[in-house]
Amino acid sequence: MHLLAAILLFLGLSLASLYVFPSGQPQPADFLLLGFAVLMSLLALTDRGRVLSSFVICWALMVLWVLLVSLGWTLVMERTSFFIYPAFFFFNFLVGMALLRFLGVSGEMGCSLIRNAISIALLVAASQVLLQLGAGANRTTGSFNNPNQLAYFSLCGIVILMLLDDFRPPLRPLMLAGLVAAVVSILAASSLGAMGGAVLVGLGWVVANLDRLRRFARLLLVAPLILGVVVVVNLSSDGQVQSNLQSRMDRAPDKMENAYEERKYDRLANFPEYAILGAAEGERRRFYPYHSSEIHSSYGNMLFAYGIPGFGLFLAVIFLALHRAPLYVWMGVAGPLIYSITHNGLRSTLFWMMLAICWHLYRKGWQEYRAPAFAPSAVPESERYTRSSS
Repeated sequence: MHLLAAILLFLGLSLASLYVFPSGQPQPADFLLLGFAVLMSLLALTDRGRVLSSFVICWALMVLWVLLVSLGWTLVMERTSFFIYPAFFFFNFLVGMALLRFLGVSGEMGCSLIRNAISIALLVAASQVLLQLGAGANRTTGSFNNPNQLAYFSLCGIVILMLLDDFRPPLRPLMLAGLVAAVVSILAASSLGAMGGAVLVGLGWVVANLDRLRRFARLLLVAPLILGVVVVVNLSSDGQVQSNLQSRMDRAPDKMENAYEERKYDRLANFPEYAILGAAEGERRRFYPYHSSEIHSSYGNMLFAYGIPGFGLFLAVIFLALHRAPLYVWMGVAGPLIYSITHNGLRSTLFWMMLAICWHLYRKGWQEYRAPAFAPSAVPESERYTRSSS
């Protein structure tokens, strides 16, 4: 069953960037990841001496609060449409818990599987991007439904690849191709927020490699390679990438000036009472005339939809995932977190997987990680199924 679970995880992550159905509906990868989560849940029934960490407890409480708020508004408004949103939270929680158990028993093999699968997913997305650039698209979407989904997926994918090698990635061909593909996708999507987030990831990469000359030299070799590929893609698309970026840069001042209304923060300002316990998601006609779309911010949406308790638990999950990690990891993960200020990424499975992987790798502190802490031989058999209580 472990082998089948590994296959489902690999296929689910490899196809994670392939969207077949409209946004908000399950995609092919979701069914594979659900199968992976179910198998790992069944295997977890045989675990003994398992201790839940504060990270897992906070995450579970957050999902429970989301469910309770949605249930409350379902009873008040007699609308079942509220339940679609906690389903996303519950699904991502199940996948996250399954991923933690898988990494706990598979060690470096599991990290390698995730590394290769994410790289393939980034290459799949970039292949669609190249086709769209060749067709003269202004802002590419890859196989996603909008450019922001492409940019956010690529940004989270870069961070996961960096985390798996402590921001000191060796020059593996597949992983290097995945990193290059992610950069191309972010630039082709012309997302200013994602580009800013990618800069933070790059700074974290630099800081992590400053301690040894050989590692820094390796970084200096990779950076020109990425830049060269971007230049080639731009030239092959008749300057479309450069044109898209210039157009977005020209619009940046207006977007900054109108961000308050465009990102729907005005709904929070005009209905502050909902931020106490939460308004749930859906049935936005309650907020007329500020009802046109959801709040384009993970933080703003979490506060408005699930109130101070939900928002506090969300911040606690992020903090617990990072609190023992070194500075360069904070810098790298800050990329998607800052991007989330102006985009709602709460339904992205890759975002929650990023936090789970971060907690797993650094839960005992970065000093232990820098030794081969997640190698199978370094983890006593008696501790394979036990979560740290930190």
